[in-house]
Amino acid sequence: MSAVLGYEPPHDGAARERVWLDAPGRHRLSSACKDELLAALYDLRPRAGARLVLFGADVAALDQAERSALMRRVSFVPANGGLMSSLNAWENISLPVAYHAAHKLPGAAHEVRGLLEQFGGVDEDLLAKLPEHMTLYERRLAAYIRALLEDPELLVMECVGAGLGPIKRRRAARFAEVYQARRPGGTFVQLDA
Repeated sequence: MSAVLGYEPPHDGAARERVWLDAPGRHRLSSACKDELLAALYDLRPRAGARLVLFGADVAALDQAERSALMRRVSFVPANGGLMSSLNAWENISLPVAYHAAHKLPGAAHEVRGLLEQFGGVDEDLLAKLPEHMTLYERRLAAYIRALLEDPELLVMECVGAGLGPIKRRRAARFAEVYQARRPGGTFVQLDA
């Protein structure tokens, strides 16, 4: 049985639902095991008795080199944005690019500005802001753009519109659309509470 993303919680007597996405595309999930799934995705190590499958590979069967290669194909945006508090938005966005794909760094600023324009209504000073001075939407947007620049085959976002007003919720709803336009054949997963 193959999956783009699959998670089977441990069989500990409780009736637990599994997550199993067979095909790429846009998916919206609400799962009782959301926190377990996110923890397993974060370091590609499911808890004892659980099973994590990515792109058809059972993660537990992979060696460290295969696991590292798989990590480069997946990006995750937590509900709070997951930004480093001591770095401004631009530094949070560009640091992974500089580390993983330094050859992309010269064009990154232009690409980021283009993405910000696509979403509109963004404070012009966003890139200079520290996370503590950003709105929840701005933190999610910065983390989302950071993830997009990594060009993942699988992008998982937690609680895309939760806690946002109607206008920002509509803008955040476009995250999947923009991802799919940039990465046809990719998989966008929105995990809701």
